[in-house]
Amino acid sequence: MIQNLARRIFLIYALIVLLTALFVARIFYYSLFVEANVPTVVRANRIPAMRGTIYDASGRVISSDILVYQAWLDFEFLRRNANDKEVETVFQAIEENFSIPKDQLYDYLHSGRYYLLLGSKPTLEELNELVIPSMRKYVSNEMAIQRLSYREYGLGRIIGSLDGGGDPVSGIEKTYDEHLRGKADGVIRRTITGSERIEPVNGDDIYLSIDMRYQMILHEEIQKATQRNDADGALAILLESSTGKIVAYAGSYDWDLGLLGVFEPGSSIKPLIYALALETGSVEVDYEFYCEGRIQPVPGLDIVMRDVEGQRHDDISFSQALVESCNVATVQIGQAILDNLGRNAMRAELEKLGLGRITGVDLPGETEGLFAQVNHWSLISPYQFVIGQGVGVNIFQMSRALNVFASGGRLFVPSFVNALGYGTDIRPVAPAVESVLFSEHVVETLIPILEDVVNYGTGTRARVDGIRIAGKTGTAQKAAVGGYSDTDYYALFWGFFPVEDPKYSLMIMVDTPKAGEYYGGTVAGPIFRDIVRRMYQVDEQKSISQGLYFWKVPDMYGYSMRDVFEIADLYEISDILIHGTGFVVDQDPAPGESVGDRLEVWLSSEMID
Repeated sequence: MIQNLARRIFLIYALIVLLTALFVARIFYYSLFVEANVPTVVRANRIPAMRGTIYDASGRVISSDILVYQAWLDFEFLRRNANDKEVETVFQAIEENFSIPKDQLYDYLHSGRYYLLLGSKPTLEELNELVIPSMRKYVSNEMAIQRLSYREYGLGRIIGSLDGGGDPVSGIEKTYDEHLRGKADGVIRRTITGSERIEPVNGDDIYLSIDMRYQMILHEEIQKATQRNDADGALAILLESSTGKIVAYAGSYDWDLGLLGVFEPGSSIKPLIYALALETGSVEVDYEFYCEGRIQPVPGLDIVMRDVEGQRHDDISFSQALVESCNVATVQIGQAILDNLGRNAMRAELEKLGLGRITGVDLPGETEGLFAQVNHWSLISPYQFVIGQGVGVNIFQMSRALNVFASGGRLFVPSFVNALGYGTDIRPVAPAVESVLFSEHVVETLIPILEDVVNYGTGTRARVDGIRIAGKTGTAQKAAVGGYSDTDYYALFWGFFPVEDPKYSLMIMVDTPKAGEYYGGTVAGPIFRDIVRRMYQVDEQKSISQGLYFWKVPDMYGYSMRDVFEIADLYEISDILIHGTGFVVDQDPAPGESVGDRLEVWLSSEMID
């Protein structure tokens, strides 16, 4: 009896102690968390930071991240908590809704796998339609990022790609990964008292100099030319003459030969050699040469260099030698440079042109080309170099070097990027001038000669009625074992236009044309012509300069970011502030107001009516 009473008293005291402890704990919880406004996290969901968006020069999206919702099956939780019947029910639902066979799911279950991605949808609502109540206990919904890129017209090679883990493999994605990569993930925290959301810090956006209209033209024309000429491949690159920015770049190879491969430039190098001869005082523009169709550069050495098919020019002037691409006269010019400078200085001057070193173009993997050191030169090497033999270049090296005639002698570091930034912090990427190769006098001396190449010389097939073009042809024998091939050639043409106000510089290379013609003027020249014609047809449909008055700010509504930069350059406005992306919807100063030193524009991906 006494024992029963004692037991009851003990139980009563134990209950009182327990209730007191719960009461104290409750007070402690409210004072620590609720009154202090510190939420207790029940569940946290990561919001992945997105990579920046890549736009073309007109503000079109060509690569961007999208947020997707993924369903993940937790096998470990399933093993610990579900009986056989429940497992069968879950697997049956997964097979019906996600098309994953039950047998495969059982294999994963018994193999010790932890998680399986069942599928993804663009919205949580769509995903929840598939994750029905019977499986919801074992399936978690997570947010993830998917990269979508427009890869047509050769853009894929420029943009590059990411691997399965989201790391960049090639292209702009790799070069600018530090800018593009998301800076910090966000999070959604669900608590007892509510929820909070911390937004992610996304990566910077990239605004390319690529104009999709011209990119499409180059791609289509290069593809057609490769088939028409039964060629092994072809390349084309279009530069903005005054900045060195790459406006379009296309090739018909399965790999990026323009960046990773080399070719001999042939006679397309001659404008640089002639300019170098004038710049160094090795020859004068009024020099005369004699061409009997062949020349033996090194006395006593049984090597003869010839003009095309042994053509004889007899007495020929400096300018006419370039117009008619005379090898014999060019070798004599090379001899004058060598005599004046010596081997070491001659190589140094040729290296300044960009031979044997990378250009710094903002795509990874560029080859430096082939240009031997002086101690590896043979007696004949200097004379081969000046006619474009014995040296290997990529198309970025050659096009930027020749562009000096359209840019007042400036050698640019070629680039695919106009601007980068996020939100209202858009920072223009200024053109990078590596050096000034030639004086203005030398450049102005060569331009009319290069225009004559197109009007009267080897480049007449590149001529376009109504457009003044200056350029140079090139035909290079391909290297073979023990010398050069008699059947395989590179056909090249480079030119800039319009001559009176250079805007673009375009280079074409066709690899081993086998349809009959193989000269640069007859194979690459017509490709150049067709591209320029199509470019001007496009420009006639939209001319941003129409109706401009240079003392008033034009109405820029609907203009792209590239157009804004062109207007700012046209009006010599250096302080530019850009908000948003897409096309102009507002501006300051307003249309018609006086031009000042500052221009501020607001862009939107949706035009305002």
